[in-house]
Order: sequence, then C-alpha cells, then structure tokens
Amino acid sequence: MITLSLRLVVATLLLVIGVAAFIIALGYDFGTAFQMGPGYFPVVLSGLLALLAFSEIISSLLHPEARSVEWRPMLAILAAIAGFAVAMLLFGMVPAFFVVVGLAALSEKRYGWLPALVLASVTSLASYLLFSRFLGMSMPLFQWGL
Repeated sequence: MITLSLRLVVATLLLVIGVAAFIIALGYDFGTAFQMGPGYFPVVLSGLLALLAFSEIISSLLHPEARSVEWRPMLAILAAIAGFAVAMLLFGMVPAFFVVVGLAALSEKRYGWLPALVLASVTSLASYLLFSRFLGMSMPLFQWGL
C-alpha cells in the first residue's frame, strides 16, 4: 500500500498544472528560437514544470519519507503571496514589496527586521527600474485604495 505524502500530492498537482498549461500553450503560435511566438515561452516553461514534477513523483514513490509538515514557513509564504496581491492593488508597487518581504521573513525564526528592510528596499528599487524604466510598464509606485 502506498501512503500519500505531501510531497507526492504537491508534485502531482504541479504535474497537472504543467500538462494543462502545455496543452493550452500549444494553441498559440510557437515560432522559432530566434523569432519566438507567443506560445514559445509558455510551452517551454510548462514542459519543464511537467518534467520536474514527474521526476519528483518518481522520487517520492521510490524514497518515501515520513516528515512532519512545517506550517510556519508554508503559511508565511502563502500570506506573503496574498499580501502582495492585496497591497499591490490597494497601495502600489513599493508598499507591496515591503509587505511580501516582511511576511516572507516570518517564515524563518532567525531572520531579523533589518535584513528584511534592506531586501525590501533593494527589491522595490530594482522592480521600479525594471518595470517602469526598462520595460515602460505603468505600475503605480504608491496609491491609496482602488
């Protein structure tokens, strides 16, 4: 009898997502390596995701491990993702990066507030330069409400 481990369940979900995305992306123009179409990047990434997930499924079946789930990091990262989405919508890009880094820092017990503050500042600046200046995307740096 095979016992379902969290590792096996997550790998299976990722395989399903990878295969579904691969099938959807096949409907787009693929192009070539030199002139990539809109389907090139999604096909490659979803294919890699499916292959890595499949290898993780095989690994989890061959080497089952009985480990307890560490809830603190998992909940902190999920909160960071949700917090980023809400903060980006309500407050803009810079506060969203402070929220995501601050909540993600809670996943590690020994991670201090000073490194989190420095990381959030550097990430905010780099994101501003990348998205606003380099790519020309109009994302609000600061805003209040919807």
